[in-house]
Amino acid sequence: MARKTKMQSRKELLKKDDAFINAANQGAQWVSSNRLQVIVGVVLVVGVILGTWGAVEYFRVRDERASVLYKRALVLMDGEILAEGSEDVPNPDGIEPTFATEKEKWEATRAQLEKVIAEAKGSGVAKLAAFLAADLSEKLDETVKAEEQFLALVKDLSNNDSLFFLAVERAAYLQEARGDAEGALRTLGKLVNVDGGFYADIASFHQARLYMAKGESTRAKNLLERVEEKYPSSSVMDEVKARLAILPVEAESKSEVGEGAKVEPKVDAAVDATDVAKVGATDEAKVDATVEAKVDTTDDDANANPGLEP
Repeated sequence: MARKTKMQSRKELLKKDDAFINAANQGAQWVSSNRLQVIVGVVLVVGVILGTWGAVEYFRVRDERASVLYKRALVLMDGEILAEGSEDVPNPDGIEPTFATEKEKWEATRAQLEKVIAEAKGSGVAKLAAFLAADLSEKLDETVKAEEQFLALVKDLSNNDSLFFLAVERAAYLQEARGDAEGALRTLGKLVNVDGGFYADIASFHQARLYMAKGESTRAKNLLERVEEKYPSSSVMDEVKARLAILPVEAESKSEVGEGAKVEPKVDAAVDATDVAKVGATDEAKVDATVEAKVDTTDDDANANPGLEP
């Protein structure tokens, strides 16, 4: 005879202990006894969420405004220069701006770029605007201001930033043009001393060029040999080899000073700021005439950096 299965009623089931229900009841009791802490916790969580959203939204709106200002700067940069004797009136505020002179166009563009920097300082678009503003300062023959702007940008940028090597190069050029060879060497060292750093080969070449101008043949040779060894496919390799071929001639000329002349010890190729500060000032006029005949130093920058403005 088949056994009958006793069916439990709903009330009987509810009378049994249920782990989920017990946990829910305990949680409700804890919340009731710790109401103040719960309220504070909820407020803090909501505050963090709203704060994060607010910060994200602020930067989004800020970057949008900066981008609009930057686009206007590019429009100004492409503005038309009116022909001499033209009856048209310059209109720098127009949709298609026009200017009486190139200088006026550059000044208007730089002023617009400075608005971008003020609006979104530290952002990517602001850094790009800062580089272009410094470039325009140099074009306007405000070289001291341009040097300060490029050096400030070098300080702000990461050495992995795509603008970093350009800012270093331009700052070093301006320092060299001002007669501050040691400052240029220190600035270029920010690239030379970065392991695997982009543009390190060209920065090392320029350091060697500066040392040659100072009469520091040993340091120059060390740097050139380093470029030849570490960067065999460098775009400045022809210049490197040409200068290495010249250096022995220069060394022979200086050996004529006397057998007792002190030979400078070999230094590490990665020149840091301390090493550069110890470099003695040697009159550039003393460089051997053979060097001047074989190397036209006025074209170094153009040869080493095709496509970039000096």
